Amino acid sequence: MENNITLRIIEDDERIREMLRAVFIATPGMHVESVHGSVEDALALTDSDGVDVVLMDINLPGMDGIEGVRTLSGRWKSTQFLMYTVNDTDDKVFEALKAGANGYLLKNSTPDDVVSAVREVLAGGSPMSMSVARRVVRHFRPTTGPAQEVIDAALTERESRVLELLAQGLLYKEIAAHMGITEGSVKQHIHRIYGKMHVQNRTEAVNRYFGR
Repeated sequence: MENNITLRIIEDDERIREMLRAVFIATPGMHVESVHGSVEDALALTDSDGVDVVLMDINLPGMDGIEGVRTLSGRWKSTQFLMYTVNDTDDKVFEALKAGANGYLLKNSTPDDVVSAVREVLAGGSPMSMSVARRVVRHFRPTTGPAQEVIDAALTERESRVLELLAQGLLYKEIAAHMGITEGSVKQHIHRIYGKMHVQNRTEAVNRYFGR
């Protein structure tokens, strides 16, 4: 039997905290290990091991979520951290990613989006809400140079289109629907893209494609 995905939720709004807990409890293969209203509460845990994924708010009482990721990622080295917040300003997005966040979701994400993001981050991806992904793309978009020309020449037209949609934060099933192909074909295209670009995940591919 496949092991459960274990999660911790760090969110000071009880309503949101319990909504997330309910979503994961209702999802087969997912288990909520604990919920916390602050980073300090999570730090008080006596166990030395982390969990698979932590969902972290930014606006928390006491230590904020960005510093929380920085602190907890040093303690729970095998844990993936997903920001779950209303903050989508450039400074918060990039501070969180620099601190060690593996993905960035806005609180207007649907329950399906959140569940998909948890699975994606454990598969090596960097899930982001669409508007956040666009901010990242704009930040890393320089003028076209020799490295960009080499990448453009290596990728087929369809692979380039898949990468553009991936950069916008679309899920595999959304890319498939947009392009009129199967989700399996999308995964094959992405596998080839990563191989051609010598990268391991979405963030690396987007950064390299836009020249950073």
